[in-house]
Amino acid sequence: MGCTTAPQTDVASAINEVSSRAVAFPKYPQVGQTYLSFSSAHGFQVSYVESPTQSHLWYPGNRVALREDYKRDVIRDTPVLCFRHGNSTYNPVTKQSGGKFACTPLKLARQTVVARLSGDPYTLAAGTLPYRLDRCKAPDAFQFDRAKFKC
Repeated sequence: MGCTTAPQTDVASAINEVSSRAVAFPKYPQVGQTYLSFSSAHGFQVSYVESPTQSHLWYPGNRVALREDYKRDVIRDTPVLCFRHGNSTYNPVTKQSGGKFACTPLKLARQTVVARLSGDPYTLAAGTLPYRLDRCKAPDAFQFDRAKFKC
């Protein structure tokens, strides 16, 4: 299983849009929290941070939650957040297969986060999903400015 939803915009445009945002959750990622992120490239994504090295991703269109290994690192003096998905996954935005860590500047990763819930309300750690997530519709439990973040 992998990330299969086709992007509606290019990566450069999405990065520019996200880069203009303030960081609403400066401690992301925190263990025991479920985060809602948004970019015009991916749409809405939900992730539950289970441990200091593992999280679970609810990606638009997927039928199962993806287990993610993650780590913080520094590349060329820039703090980064790196994720690794299984070998059989595919990122439709970057057009890359899983299996290797892919890193994003930590500030940019934090700028994608638009809302947070405590715990694992969608039981993503179990690998199952309550329904197939639409890239343009965030789950109702998240509180944020829905007029500001939309496809």
